This record gives sequence, C-alpha cells and structure tokens, in this order.
Amino acid sequence: MTKITAVGGYEAVGRNMTSVTVGKETVAIDNGIRLDTLQMYDGDTNALKKYNDEDLLRMEVVPDIRKLKNISAQIISHGHLDHIGALPVTEPKSPIITTHYSAEIGKREYPDGNFYSLGYGERFEISPHISVEFIEITHSIPYTSVVVLHTNEGDVVYASDFKLDDYSSIAKTDYNKLREIGKGNVKALIVESTRAGETGKTPSESIAKEKLKDVVNSIEEGLIVATTFSTHIERIQAILDEAEKAGRIPIVLGRSLFKQIEISERFGLLDMPPDAKIFATPKVIRRAFKEIKNRNDYFLLVTGHQGEPRSVISKMIRGEYQFKFEKNDSVILCANAIPTPINIASRYIIETKLRSFGVRVFDDVHVSGHASKEDHRRMLRMIKPDHVIPCHGGINMRGNYAALAIEEGYEFNKNIHLLNNGTGIEI
Repeated sequence: MTKITAVGGYEAVGRNMTSVTVGKETVAIDNGIRLDTLQMYDGDTNALKKYNDEDLLRMEVVPDIRKLKNISAQIISHGHLDHIGALPVTEPKSPIITTHYSAEIGKREYPDGNFYSLGYGERFEISPHISVEFIEITHSIPYTSVVVLHTNEGDVVYASDFKLDDYSSIAKTDYNKLREIGKGNVKALIVESTRAGETGKTPSESIAKEKLKDVVNSIEEGLIVATTFSTHIERIQAILDEAEKAGRIPIVLGRSLFKQIEISERFGLLDMPPDAKIFATPKVIRRAFKEIKNRNDYFLLVTGHQGEPRSVISKMIRGEYQFKFEKNDSVILCANAIPTPINIASRYIIETKLRSFGVRVFDDVHVSGHASKEDHRRMLRMIKPDHVIPCHGGINMRGNYAALAIEEGYEFNKNIHLLNNGTGIEI
C-alpha cells in the first residue's frame, strides 16, 4: 500500500507539502510557507525568525509535520518560497533532494541543510525501494520540476507548479519523458489546481514580453517603475531589455531581486545591461534615489508586486525615501495579485494610492505561471494515473480540477480524491 498525506497547501494557496509513505518509509515533497498569512501578522515575508515553531503552526504559516514519522528524504520541486521557504523552520535532517538551481536557493534559506542536487535525467536512490527523478517543465522560476517517485508499488507523480510553455527562452518541457512515465505504472498524480477553473490554455511568457514592449513604447516621459516576482528571471530579463531599448538606465532595488539575480547570473540565465545598477539594502536604496536627476533617463525595477508593506514600492508610496511620485510617472505591474484575500487587498491599496498621485498604472502586464484547464487536460492524458489528487489550492480550485478529471473519465471518491490538510488516503 502507498499512503499519500496532505500536509499543507490543500485548503489555501501556500505552505505546500505532501508526504508519500511506502512501507515504513516516508518521503516529504516540498516544504513551503504561506506568504500572505505571514504578511498579515508581520508585514515582512522575511520574518520567520521572529516567531517560534508553535506560533508559526498556529498562524498556519508552515506545514504541520509533527505526525510524519521516518522521513527518509525531503524533496523540493522548485525554488518558490511557498515550496521551499519553511526549511529553516522544519529543519529536515534527512537528505534534501532538488535541482542544482533550487539547491542554491535552499542553501540560502537553510544553510545547515543536507542538500543533494540532481540534473535532469539523473536518479537519486533514497532506499532500495524508493528513488526520485526530476522532469523539466516550465513555470515562473527556472528549473521547475515534475517530481517522479519510483517505488516498488508503482510511480507517484507530483506536478506542482507548472505551465506548458513551448516558447520559453530559459526552460523546456520534456514531453517525451512525461509520455514515457505515462506508459508505465503511475499509481497517483498529485497536481496543482490554482487555475484549473480557467478555460483554455495559459499563454506563453512570450505574450507577456510583447505586452511589456507595447507598454514601454507608449511611455514618452516621466520615471518608469516596474515590479514583478524576484524569482521570475525570464520576466526580469525582458524588463531589463526593454529599459535598455528605451535608452534608460536600469536601476534594480530590493534585497530579494538582488539575491535571485545573483543566482541566475551564476547559472547563465540572465544578462544584465552594462549600465544597470543594483541596490539591495535599505541604506544603499536610499542613496540610489539621490542619483535620479532627470526622471526621463531612468527605469526602476523594484520589489512589491503584491503590495507587501515593507517592499520598495510601498516605501516609495509612503515617502520613506527622498522620493515622491509625480504625475508623469508610470508604474508597470508585471504580476497579478496572488489569489488570496490578503494579497488582493494589499494590491488594491497600492494601485489606489498610485492613481491618487496621478501616476499612470499599467496593470496585467503579465501571464500566469500556472496551468489552465487545457494544459491540465494535456498533462493528465500524458501521465495516465490510476488516481488523481488535486493540491495547491482551496476547495474551489481543487474542485475545478476534480470536474476536469470527471470529464476525462475519472470518478469522484473512487479515483479522484479531495484531501484536506492532515488527511490522507491509502492506495
């Protein structure tokens, strides 16, 4: 028997973790934080160290691993904080297995971790009965993987998060490998459900690049400020490229952007323009604003796409730097609000304040990194699992995936399973 337990991420977006138990061995997949909840309590997504473990569990910021026994390995599918950010809290002592890129992110979060990193096409033998491999897939961060657990009872496939983007410039979905896995014995597919209710196919990142180009070309004067996910390296490259084409000096402001750019440059994924400048800490960020003389000459990339209170753009709005937004300035929001009430409200606040200053706000210069309905249908048909377990979302999101699976011939409560945090099934 194989037991699959929903540890976190099955009632809301965030703090993702699923465990798979075969015999007496348990493998934990992902170990993330719930960013919006942490932000609600503290306003700072880097505030984990301010709270003890019990507080973080009570606040529903980290997954509750207290009932998991005999954890043989901790697997990380990719480097987003809602999948990797709880490592310094849960402090796994077992091997932490991920890609080379995600391991670099993980080591910064949890330097005491026992990391083992794999390339695509390699396997890690966790025990005589369980091994793991990673299959390349596209998302909004480099080196995102579909995790395949090979066990003596069959394969368990974990696909959270992904999209199917055939035009990405930094990643490529390995369709051949996914189809190969689907020809085997896949007992279960554990799959994200964030946009499973959205009809059609999620557009390629190339569409976001064209949106951005169109917006930048329409701006003739004033300071340009853009914000996006610090981990979205392909989007960051597009922003820097457009700044350069516009003849503006790119200035990057924020610690999280600095960290991710540093890693991506080391892996050869990002080319910084020669005149670009990066300022990470609050002290040097204040100094950066003193350098801005003629606003028409600069293009700022800053943190704060979700309206986080301590982000650079929020501090700019509040006047905490020697800076004031002016009527001819433009703000380009290259990320949509993450679909949680706190993020939606925070984003609404910053957009309303910007418009009150007379700033031109360009919203939705973005495409999602998550699969829509037809991407999910394609994945389901490639993997051909015996059982389907939607994850990464509230009941509405996971219910949408269940409806899709029913269209594909699966049956609710027979081989479609809607779990809640702390519950599990044996198959």
